[in-house]
Amino acid sequence: MQSKEQNSNIKTGMRAIMRHARAFKRQLIFLGVFGFISAIANGSVPYITGRFFDSLIAVSKHENVMAAGMPRWAFLLGLWALIELVAYNIDWFSDRFRRGIDTDIHLKIQADGFKHLLKLPLSYHKNAHVNGDLQKLSSAGWRVSSIIRTVISIVPQFLSILIGIILAATISPFLAGILVLGVVLYCFLLSRILKPAAAMDMRAHEAWNGGWDDAAQAVHNVESVKQSVAEDYETKKIDANLMGKASALWAKVEMIWSNVGFFQRMIVFCVQLLIFFFSVSMVAAGTLSIGDLIALNGYSGMFFGPFVMLGYNWQIIQNGIVSAAKAEEIFREPEETYAPNASVSKDRLAGDIVFDDVCFRYGAGQPEVLSHIAFSAKPGQIIALVGESGVGKSTLVHLISGYYFPTIGQVLVDGIATKDWNLSSLRRNIAVVPQEVALFNDTLRANIAYGSFNVSDADIERVAHDAHLGEFIDTLPDKYASIVGERGIKLSVGQKQRVSIARAMLRDPAVLILDEPTSALDAHTEKIITGSLEKLMEGRTTFVIAHRLSTVRTADIIIVLEKGRIAETGTHAELIQKGNGVYRRLYEYQIGLH
Repeated sequence: MQSKEQNSNIKTGMRAIMRHARAFKRQLIFLGVFGFISAIANGSVPYITGRFFDSLIAVSKHENVMAAGMPRWAFLLGLWALIELVAYNIDWFSDRFRRGIDTDIHLKIQADGFKHLLKLPLSYHKNAHVNGDLQKLSSAGWRVSSIIRTVISIVPQFLSILIGIILAATISPFLAGILVLGVVLYCFLLSRILKPAAAMDMRAHEAWNGGWDDAAQAVHNVESVKQSVAEDYETKKIDANLMGKASALWAKVEMIWSNVGFFQRMIVFCVQLLIFFFSVSMVAAGTLSIGDLIALNGYSGMFFGPFVMLGYNWQIIQNGIVSAAKAEEIFREPEETYAPNASVSKDRLAGDIVFDDVCFRYGAGQPEVLSHIAFSAKPGQIIALVGESGVGKSTLVHLISGYYFPTIGQVLVDGIATKDWNLSSLRRNIAVVPQEVALFNDTLRANIAYGSFNVSDADIERVAHDAHLGEFIDTLPDKYASIVGERGIKLSVGQKQRVSIARAMLRDPAVLILDEPTSALDAHTEKIITGSLEKLMEGRTTFVIAHRLSTVRTADIIIVLEKGRIAETGTHAELIQKGNGVYRRLYEYQIGLH
């Protein structure tokens, strides 16, 4: 028996497939109508063929077969030719139309999934497995389209079978019963095999996904792999899943289906042999005509085709349902509410930030990360956030951008709570220069202009020179059209930081967040970057997260965090005077007094 989880996955997957199919309702109805016409045509062909041969045999006993006008055999021949011609044209047109829909369904599921992922809150991405999510969406795209294509192909054939059973029963209920019995036996065999084969196939796919994840992580972290001389270690892990588990399981699955194919063919052969034997006997006894024999044997060949196709495609259907269910887990995740009801939008912020007794935890039952944080930052002020790792500095600045919202209290931007802001408007006025810069495998021009897509080349070159990046770019053969590589691998850490600073300058934000931007730099590069940052900070409300306290001496307010709470606030000069203060202790550690 199937577990409750399996049944739930099947229901979820089926609902997801129906939802995706509804987007193409008109096209599928159109194909359904053509499929219905094709089914009637194909289901009637053996019957008409039988009647044709009976008429031909009957008139062959007369010398002047054309004396009475168009004979019945000629009419039936013309009808058969017309039906076949119509069926061929419908099938040809439907196949072309179906292939287009198949591609559209595949790509639309993937595109919708990617768009949905980008609109999910940061809290989701912090806990998600990116490679796994992309793989789920990719798999669901082609598997769901395969299911819909299979259903569109098979359903009309089952309708043809129904028509064939009715027409066969009018010829000989006994022989029609043998056909039905053969189909039932065939389906019974299929049902006994499908479950273990599908379960083994799923295990193989899980192993394949594991190998895919291992490969993706190894490639993304290729520098670490090479530095650690871990190529053999990673390839062994990948081989263990792909060439070990997945390959062995799929070999067993193929063996099962090979055996199924043999027994299926034996059942079809036995049924056709019985039909032929009994129909010949009945013809000899005079209870069945030659035309009836031809019609019944035609139906015996036609009846098993859809079931054979269903058997071969059941793996696709089963895995497609599971893939759709897994992708649906992503689609069900609620998107960020970018524009709440009555949300506020502004072209330009003043940059006034207030934390009003803010407490925050990442989820119910999770420990409190920030506790009763209260302070204000006036427009143009520089606020430094210091403290040991894990005290909540990065979480605090994420609250300003509305990536998270306080559990208790509120964060006010220009007097308006972040939950009441149009998030697109809010974030357009905030720029972040992070410690680890995220660059795209694109040109330097595109990376600098990312987020400010309608700027001129002159503006891009201006901010590049202001960020001390222009001289380096001018030495490159392709200048601003140079490709930076995956995640900016062709650039040094300092060069990537300067791209990030230029990007922030181009954005011209009211609020600037510097998240340890110089912590990984050498002294010379840090001096250059610091000059660029000072130019960037002019006239903006700036939050500086720093471990190196030498970088925050000029801050208007230094907020010292300890265990998620504000331990001290003040200027560098004020805090350094506190003999037992947290800031002074951290400072003395850094200058080597302890």
